[in-house]
Amino acid sequence: METGQASAAREAMPRWEHLTRGSERVVRGRGRSLEESFEQAAVALCALVVDPASVEVREEVELVCEATAPERLLADWLRAIVHKMAARRLCFRCFAVRMDGTRLFGHAFGEPLDRERHPFARDVRGVSLVDTRVSQGADGLWTAECEVEL
Repeated sequence: METGQASAAREAMPRWEHLTRGSERVVRGRGRSLEESFEQAAVALCALVVDPASVEVREEVELVCEATAPERLLADWLRAIVHKMAARRLCFRCFAVRMDGTRLFGHAFGEPLDRERHPFARDVRGVSLVDTRVSQGADGLWTAECEVEL
């Protein structure tokens, strides 16, 4: 399992993970709020493509999604990121999410993909709704995870 975290306080701070379930890859974001968990799930998604630490913040892209169920909203959010990465040949380092009811207002920060600086970049083919989960644990932390096709 690969993990990334925003600080040394591993369990209390936002973080992302990659999990493997059989032949499937799962991205997971954890945070103190639903928004943080979605931000971290997006970083996990992008980390499948390129190391986020190697990405410079040169561009900001705005994304808006709407769905009544949090699981659908997570999948739509990740699909929107995949679409922007493919359509504009971008890679992202970090995200900011704000939610208002059923709407998600997101900002993705990154740069154009540069094969010399990002030689091991891969393409993500899609985001599946299979096993998409969004929940708040007894510890108060939110978890957002989604199966990803590479």
